[in-house]
Amino acid sequence: MMNFNTPLFLFLFLPAAFVLYTLAHGRGKLITGIAGSLVFFAWGNLQYVPWFVGLILLNYFAGKKIDQLRGSRAGFWVLFASVFVNLAVLILFKIWTQIPAPLGLSYVIFQLLAYLLEINKKAGNTADDLLQFSFYILLFPKIIVGPIARFSALKAQIQNLSATPAQMADGARRFMRGLAKKALLADTLARLVNPVFSLDTPNVPPAWAWLTLIAYALQLYFDFSGYTDMALGLGQMMGLKFMENFNFPYISKNIGDFWRRWHISLSNWFRDFVFYPLERRRLKFFGQQINVLIVFLLTGLWHGFRAHFMVWGLLHGAALIFEATALGRKLKQTWAPVQHIYALFVILLGWVFFRSPSLSYAFDFLERLAGNFNGLKALPFSQTAPYPFLEPTIVMAIVIGVIFSLPVAQWVDRALAPYRAKSKAFTLAAQFGYDLALLFLMAAAVAAAVSANFMPGIYTNF
Repeated sequence: MMNFNTPLFLFLFLPAAFVLYTLAHGRGKLITGIAGSLVFFAWGNLQYVPWFVGLILLNYFAGKKIDQLRGSRAGFWVLFASVFVNLAVLILFKIWTQIPAPLGLSYVIFQLLAYLLEINKKAGNTADDLLQFSFYILLFPKIIVGPIARFSALKAQIQNLSATPAQMADGARRFMRGLAKKALLADTLARLVNPVFSLDTPNVPPAWAWLTLIAYALQLYFDFSGYTDMALGLGQMMGLKFMENFNFPYISKNIGDFWRRWHISLSNWFRDFVFYPLERRRLKFFGQQINVLIVFLLTGLWHGFRAHFMVWGLLHGAALIFEATALGRKLKQTWAPVQHIYALFVILLGWVFFRSPSLSYAFDFLERLAGNFNGLKALPFSQTAPYPFLEPTIVMAIVIGVIFSLPVAQWVDRALAPYRAKSKAFTLAAQFGYDLALLFLMAAAVAAAVSANFMPGIYTNF
């Protein structure tokens, strides 16, 4: 499978694709973009190309029909049938585990559903031609881990694809930052996390269980946000602005705040297309609470039809319900550090279920976190490495990860703003230093990606 952090992508596909795309003009950009995206998708996923072509044709013509019949009974049935087919394809691959799901299927299906539902709601959201629609669906920067981009938000940009040299340079910088996050932080932390969660039971002392959980929280964030940065950077280089998908989620004061900062495109999707419609038909008693639980149960199922994902989703739903109670509202008025501790406790508790291979493993892991030493037995180092030793690179990754999970860059920008305003030479020197540091990180990230075993993104599995 081709991926953003593979040598094949970095040294062959990306340079060739962007040279051809940059040289193309007008509709030629659509054609080269589609061709490049098909090559990217088909590499390791060739057998699924007919499925995606079929989904594109189905939804393009269904969208046209829904637009023509909007508000009529016939239009409703076209919408119902097309939504049903899309969901059936997604559920088929999610449940039938013997068949690996195509790359990016969950993201593509949710974008198609949003496309159909927005057409049914409002005129002007329909694709003008099949070429533009195919470009939108197959666009390789966002096919792996999103963000879940709405066609209505990209339509005008797709009709006028262009990027200035400054935009392309900023996009390249963002891509390099994302690659460094993934290859230097997330993949380093994975060396600690994966061996523990690969054991049959969490056969590690409580202190090591806590360290592993913190490392996983950082690994997941830098893996997912790193891929998102790469996607946004590539999109910017192509003349497209995708929505932001992360906003420092670990500084959240509550779980509602967390979901305004974590996987923003997914939470917005469920808000607009599930929660709001349910709220319009809210039950008289406990209606909103039930609707919240439905949304977060579906959020869990989106990640996989497994019990531990369902529990993770319901845990977040229960936290949101609690935050709407009198006690929850009082908590929001307490000292800020107390709010942060509460939010991090719920988030970390949720990650135990999210990462564990089963519910039983998750509950055993929680016992370890609570200080249970019972049943611990010595295992060969080949199964537990790097435990019981902690490599310096992993310590560095944890420390740097904690620091950069905070909005440090924003603080530095604000501190330097007065000096930039006063001196153009300072601005140029600061930019040169920043770009030099990025090139160094890029070289280190490429070296790490080439020398280590390939680690696909965690969210590419969803």
